[in-house]
Amino acid sequence: MIQRDFLVRQAEELGKVLGQIVAQLLGLKNNALAGRHIEETRQTLKNEVNLDLDQMLETPPDKFVQVLQENDGMNDANLDGFAALLFHIAECTEDKEKAMLFYERSLIIYSYLDQSGQVYSFDRSCFLEQIRKALMK
Repeated sequence: MIQRDFLVRQAEELGKVLGQIVAQLLGLKNNALAGRHIEETRQTLKNEVNLDLDQMLETPPDKFVQVLQENDGMNDANLDGFAALLFHIAECTEDKEKAMLFYERSLIIYSYLDQSGQVYSFDRSCFLEQIRKALMK
């Protein structure tokens, strides 16, 4: 019971951190401060939830979700939040090649959630469509 409570708290904490970061990035597209906020996001993820964005981008695509799930508190809701975060980072990233990596990783997570989930998500479907369009550019 204690282990379960700990995991629930970890999941809630991770969700809060991801939510705060996404909220910060939402208004930054085409903003001169976007680069600085992305760097702050990298540091926050590394310090608060022990996720290194650069290391995540180097993770082989077929192992990406599995590696994320090994992080304490990374449940489907938090995977969804992390996918949204990666999408918004891609939207704010000027380096096209790096942006494509963020889009691809976001697509991997959303596709996994779409296939493994029992509930249809209209938001997820919209994100998937936007990501596929961005990747085709």
